[in-house]
Amino acid sequence: MKYTSIHGGDLDAVERQLHIKREDIIDFSGNVNPLGVSERVKEKIIESVSLVSTYPDKGYIRLREEISRYTGAAVPDILVGNGSTELIGLIIRAVEPKETLILAPCYSEYEREVKLCGGKCSFFTLKEEEDFVPDTDRLISQITDKADMVIICNPNNPTDSVFKRTELERLTEACKKTDTFIMIDETYAEFADNLEEISAIPIAGREDNIAVIRGTSKFFACPGLRLGYGITASKALKDKINLLRDAWSVNTLSAKAGEVIFSDTNHINRTHSLISEERNRLKRELSAMKGIKTYNLNSNLVLCRILKEGVKAGDIFNHLLKYNIIIRSCENIAGLGEDYFRFCILLPKQNDILLKGLRETLKI
Repeated sequence: MKYTSIHGGDLDAVERQLHIKREDIIDFSGNVNPLGVSERVKEKIIESVSLVSTYPDKGYIRLREEISRYTGAAVPDILVGNGSTELIGLIIRAVEPKETLILAPCYSEYEREVKLCGGKCSFFTLKEEEDFVPDTDRLISQITDKADMVIICNPNNPTDSVFKRTELERLTEACKKTDTFIMIDETYAEFADNLEEISAIPIAGREDNIAVIRGTSKFFACPGLRLGYGITASKALKDKINLLRDAWSVNTLSAKAGEVIFSDTNHINRTHSLISEERNRLKRELSAMKGIKTYNLNSNLVLCRILKEGVKAGDIFNHLLKYNIIIRSCENIAGLGEDYFRFCILLPKQNDILLKGLRETLKI
């Protein structure tokens, strides 16, 4: 039986359907920092437990000040929300796009939110023959006066391809001419070695047709906190979002955790070192496997195409279950299919088990 539709991020579903205890699951599909939550965050949450009997600061001033120090964005340009997912929905609802151009393959939530607002989607599809590397000129050529919005994930999930900031500046200027708003999801940017070269936050601080979204679920390993933030210089967008949003959407414990999470440089540096070292090692190991091809490797995502005849993503998914490993089959992702699978970078010993399982399936 195949279980390839199950996503490891939903550990309850994995436990129910695959009968693997939560604590035994090695989740290569959730894209979460394998070092887990920092000790400072844990201590702050314990210290703040009694505050759940009070409302959080409605303006989230201290939280936004910490995000400002971490990102360099101005405090008035920072929005916080119940995870980046809430902010994705709020920005799309505020823009109210009739026509949206979305980078693809991509996170399905973008299209869902646009359609919920009554909008239509078209796609700028990355090409396998170009190793899914984005062609900025080709993207700009697809943006017409009909496009109210462009949505990009940078680095992109699942291809891990990136736009450099210089390319995003060109894109922003092009979108001014067509009165098109850009939303850039930087969920995975902090895993990259070249964050300063790819982040659009400085652009979002000076231009009013762009917003950048980040969260704490992946890099800071806090998906349960549901804490995200957005950055935009657009007063019109901020005013509209503040009308649409629910009050106190970030709970007290999440807000307090956010006051320390961005300043824990030890945890941040350990994460950068681990991911960078393991990314380079996995690149070497995977490039030596004749049965698969890998792409990009810029953040903590690894997209693979199966080259070995007779082997599909479902076969690899099901074989790896013997090791309690969950990967992400891409058979249901438009633009990819059953020859592709994706996984994230975990701890060295866990990565070794994955490599062993891949070699077994591919019989290398």
